[in-house]
Amino acid sequence: MGYCRRYIVIIGILAAMLLPAEHVNAEMSLDQAVQQAKQKTGGRVISAESRSQDGRPVYNIRILTRDGKVRRMQIRADDKGGASRSRR
Repeated sequence: MGYCRRYIVIIGILAAMLLPAEHVNAEMSLDQAVQQAKQKTGGRVISAESRSQDGRPVYNIRILTRDGKVRRMQIRADDKGGASRSRR
């Protein structure tokens, strides 16, 4: 019985160590956000910065579109699916 308990405790500890690593990988990097903005607009990135909004990381990206207009996008770092807000 003692061997089985130790085995379960070790598995529990290993699982707890892995959970935070998965959370870190769930966030999008600034480079990924820039690539996503380029793909969505087809434009050239002028600037990109990371900020915190309501305690969550977001990326503010300015893009020069093909027709010469500046478009601003805000992409949430915690959403790999690419939730973004666009302002012109």
